Amino acid sequence: MTSRHPDLSARQEQVLLLLGDGLGLGEIAKRLGLSEWTVKTHRDEGRRRLQARTTTQAVAIIVRQRAASR
Repeated sequence: MTSRHPDLSARQEQVLLLLGDGLGLGEIAKRLGLSEWTVKTHRDEGRRRLQARTTTQAVAIIVRQRAASR
C-alpha cells in the first residue's frame, strides 16, 4: 500500500483509515501484526504530520483527500 498523502507513510495512512472505519487500537494492532504501542505511534505521527489537532480531524483530512483523488 502506498500513501496517497505525500506527508504520510503508507502505514500511518492505513492506521488512520482503520480508525476511521471504527476499529480500536487493539483491533488494528491484531489485524496488522503490530503492537498497540506501534499503532499509537503511527496514529500520533500521522496526526502530527497532517498538523491535525485531533485524530478525527486527521481521519477527515485523509478521507477528503482520497475522495478528491477519485
